[in-house]
Amino acid sequence: MSNHAEKEKDLSTWRAEHPALWVRINYLLIKLCGQLSAALFVIIAAIITYEVVARYVFTAPTIWSEDISLLCQIWATCLGASWVLQHKALIRIDFLTNMLGEKAKKMSDFVALLCIVFFSGFITFYGFGLLKESIEMGAASASMLGLPLWATKSAIPIGFGLLTLQAIMEMFLMFASDYQEHEEVSL
Repeated sequence: MSNHAEKEKDLSTWRAEHPALWVRINYLLIKLCGQLSAALFVIIAAIITYEVVARYVFTAPTIWSEDISLLCQIWATCLGASWVLQHKALIRIDFLTNMLGEKAKKMSDFVALLCIVFFSGFITFYGFGLLKESIEMGAASASMLGLPLWATKSAIPIGFGLLTLQAIMEMFLMFASDYQEHEEVSL
Protein backbone atom coordinates (compact mmCIF):
# COMPACT_ATOMS: atom_id res chain seq x y z
CA MET A 1 0.00 0.00 0.00
CA SER A 2 1.35 3.42 -0.91
CA ASN A 3 2.13 6.10 1.66
CA HIS A 4 -0.79 8.26 0.41
CA ALA A 5 -3.23 5.32 0.70
CA GLU A 6 -2.02 4.64 4.27
CA LYS A 7 -2.55 8.29 5.28
CA GLU A 8 -6.03 8.23 3.69
CA LYS A 9 -6.90 5.04 5.59
CA ASP A 10 -5.60 6.49 8.87
CA LEU A 11 -7.59 9.70 8.47
CA SER A 12 -10.77 7.79 7.57
CA THR A 13 -10.31 5.32 10.42
CA TRP A 14 -9.63 8.16 12.86
CA ARG A 15 -12.89 9.92 11.96
CA ALA A 16 -14.96 6.72 11.70
CA GLU A 17 -13.84 5.59 15.17
CA HIS A 18 -13.74 9.00 16.87
CA PRO A 19 -15.18 9.02 20.43
CA ALA A 20 -17.54 11.92 19.64
CA LEU A 21 -20.77 10.81 17.96
CA TRP A 22 -21.08 14.05 15.98
CA VAL A 23 -17.68 13.45 14.37
CA ARG A 24 -18.67 9.92 13.34
CA ILE A 25 -22.04 11.09 11.97
CA ASN A 26 -20.35 13.92 10.08
CA TYR A 27 -17.81 11.48 8.66
CA LEU A 28 -20.54 9.14 7.40
CA LEU A 29 -22.64 11.98 5.93
CA ILE A 30 -19.70 13.50 4.08
CA LYS A 31 -18.50 10.07 2.96
CA LEU A 32 -21.95 9.51 1.44
CA CYS A 33 -21.71 12.91 -0.29
CA GLY A 34 -18.32 11.92 -1.73
CA GLN A 35 -19.69 8.62 -3.00
CA LEU A 36 -22.71 10.34 -4.56
CA SER A 37 -20.39 12.87 -6.17
CA ALA A 38 -18.22 10.12 -7.65
CA ALA A 39 -21.29 8.24 -8.92
CA LEU A 40 -22.61 11.42 -10.55
CA PHE A 41 -19.32 11.90 -12.41
CA VAL A 42 -19.62 8.34 -13.72
CA ILE A 43 -23.19 9.07 -14.82
CA ILE A 44 -21.98 12.22 -16.60
CA ALA A 45 -19.40 10.18 -18.52
CA ALA A 46 -22.08 7.64 -19.50
CA ILE A 47 -24.51 10.37 -20.64
CA ILE A 48 -21.89 12.13 -22.75
CA THR A 49 -20.76 8.83 -24.29
CA TYR A 50 -24.37 7.96 -25.09
CA GLU A 51 -24.96 11.38 -26.64
CA VAL A 52 -21.84 11.16 -28.83
CA VAL A 53 -22.82 7.71 -30.09
CA ALA A 54 -26.46 8.74 -30.62
CA ARG A 55 -25.51 11.93 -32.44
CA TYR A 56 -22.61 10.79 -34.64
CA VAL A 57 -23.33 7.11 -35.20
CA PHE A 58 -27.13 7.07 -35.36
CA THR A 59 -27.68 10.78 -36.18
CA ALA A 60 -30.34 10.89 -33.48
CA PRO A 61 -29.28 13.42 -30.83
CA THR A 62 -31.16 13.57 -27.54
CA ILE A 63 -32.92 16.58 -26.03
CA TRP A 64 -32.06 15.62 -22.47
CA SER A 65 -28.32 14.88 -22.33
CA GLU A 66 -27.06 18.44 -21.95
CA ASP A 67 -29.49 19.39 -19.17
CA ILE A 68 -29.08 16.14 -17.23
CA SER A 69 -25.27 16.11 -17.49
CA LEU A 70 -25.16 19.76 -16.35
CA LEU A 71 -27.47 18.97 -13.44
CA CYS A 72 -25.27 16.03 -12.45
CA GLN A 73 -22.11 18.13 -12.76
CA ILE A 74 -23.44 20.90 -10.51
CA TRP A 75 -24.62 18.41 -7.87
CA ALA A 76 -21.38 16.39 -8.05
CA THR A 77 -19.26 19.50 -7.58
CA CYS A 78 -21.34 20.90 -4.73
CA LEU A 79 -21.56 17.56 -2.88
CA GLY A 80 -17.88 16.77 -3.45
CA ALA A 81 -16.57 20.03 -1.95
CA SER A 82 -17.23 19.02 1.66
CA TRP A 83 -15.64 15.59 1.04
CA VAL A 84 -12.51 17.25 -0.33
CA LEU A 85 -12.30 19.52 2.73
CA GLN A 86 -12.84 16.61 5.12
CA HIS A 87 -9.97 14.74 3.52
CA LYS A 88 -7.82 17.88 3.56
CA ALA A 89 -7.20 17.47 -0.16
CA LEU A 90 -7.77 21.05 -1.23
CA ILE A 91 -5.19 22.55 -3.54
CA ARG A 92 -2.65 24.27 -1.34
CA ILE A 93 0.28 26.49 -2.07
CA ASP A 94 2.38 25.74 0.96
CA PHE A 95 5.71 27.27 0.02
CA LEU A 96 5.49 29.86 2.82
CA THR A 97 3.57 27.80 5.37
CA ASN A 98 6.20 25.05 5.24
CA MET A 99 8.69 27.57 6.62
CA LEU A 100 6.45 28.37 9.60
CA GLY A 101 6.38 26.71 12.97
CA GLU A 102 3.60 24.40 14.09
CA LYS A 103 1.54 27.13 15.80
CA ALA A 104 1.81 29.46 12.81
CA LYS A 105 0.74 26.62 10.47
CA LYS A 106 -2.27 25.97 12.67
CA MET A 107 -3.15 29.68 12.66
CA SER A 108 -2.81 29.76 8.87
CA ASP A 109 -5.15 26.77 8.58
CA PHE A 110 -7.61 28.44 10.96
CA VAL A 111 -7.67 31.62 8.86
CA ALA A 112 -8.20 29.54 5.70
CA LEU A 113 -11.07 27.66 7.34
CA LEU A 114 -12.57 30.92 8.58
CA CYS A 115 -12.49 32.26 5.01
CA ILE A 116 -14.24 29.10 3.81
CA VAL A 117 -16.91 29.48 6.53
CA PHE A 118 -17.64 33.10 5.59
CA PHE A 119 -17.57 32.53 1.83
CA SER A 120 -19.60 29.32 1.80
CA GLY A 121 -21.98 30.68 4.46
CA PHE A 122 -22.59 33.72 2.28
CA ILE A 123 -23.23 31.53 -0.78
CA THR A 124 -25.54 29.27 1.27
CA PHE A 125 -27.60 32.22 2.49
CA TYR A 126 -28.03 33.74 -0.96
CA GLY A 127 -28.45 30.30 -2.52
CA PHE A 128 -31.60 29.77 -0.45
CA GLY A 129 -32.92 33.07 -1.82
CA LEU A 130 -32.23 31.97 -5.40
CA LEU A 131 -33.87 28.61 -4.72
CA LYS A 132 -36.95 30.23 -3.21
CA GLU A 133 -37.22 32.63 -6.14
CA SER A 134 -36.96 29.86 -8.75
CA ILE A 135 -39.66 27.83 -6.95
CA GLU A 136 -42.00 30.83 -6.69
CA MET A 137 -41.52 31.75 -10.34
CA GLY A 138 -41.74 28.18 -11.59
CA ALA A 139 -38.61 28.84 -13.64
CA ALA A 140 -37.37 26.19 -16.04
CA SER A 141 -34.34 25.76 -18.27
CA ALA A 142 -34.50 27.30 -21.74
CA SER A 143 -33.80 23.98 -23.44
CA MET A 144 -36.35 21.68 -25.02
CA LEU A 145 -36.36 19.54 -21.88
CA GLY A 146 -37.51 22.45 -19.70
CA LEU A 147 -35.98 21.10 -16.49
CA PRO A 148 -37.20 23.05 -13.42
CA LEU A 149 -34.41 25.34 -12.21
CA TRP A 150 -35.01 24.51 -8.55
CA ALA A 151 -33.52 21.06 -9.26
CA THR A 152 -30.23 22.71 -10.20
CA LYS A 153 -30.32 25.67 -7.82
CA SER A 154 -31.01 23.50 -4.77
CA ALA A 155 -27.47 22.11 -5.10
CA ILE A 156 -26.05 25.52 -4.17
CA PRO A 157 -27.44 25.96 -0.64
CA ILE A 158 -27.17 22.24 0.12
CA GLY A 159 -23.60 21.83 -1.14
CA PHE A 160 -22.28 25.08 0.28
CA GLY A 161 -24.20 24.50 3.52
CA LEU A 162 -22.42 21.16 3.90
CA LEU A 163 -19.11 22.87 3.10
CA THR A 164 -19.80 25.52 5.78
CA LEU A 165 -20.59 22.85 8.36
CA GLN A 166 -17.50 20.85 7.40
CA ALA A 167 -15.24 23.90 7.77
CA ILE A 168 -16.75 24.58 11.22
CA MET A 169 -16.18 20.91 12.10
CA GLU A 170 -12.53 21.18 11.05
CA MET A 171 -12.11 24.30 13.21
CA PHE A 172 -13.58 22.52 16.25
CA LEU A 173 -11.33 19.52 15.70
CA MET A 174 -8.35 21.84 15.36
CA PHE A 175 -9.01 23.36 18.78
CA ALA A 176 -9.84 20.02 20.36
CA SER A 177 -6.28 18.86 19.62
CA ASP A 178 -7.68 16.33 17.17
CA TYR A 179 -5.97 18.01 14.28
CA GLN A 180 -4.85 15.82 11.39
CA GLU A 181 -2.08 16.66 8.96
CA HIS A 182 -2.83 17.52 5.35
CA GLU A 183 -2.72 14.87 2.69
CA GLU A 184 0.11 14.98 0.24
CA VAL A 185 -0.98 14.42 -3.32
CA SER A 186 1.69 14.16 -5.98
CA LEU A 187 0.83 14.64 -9.61
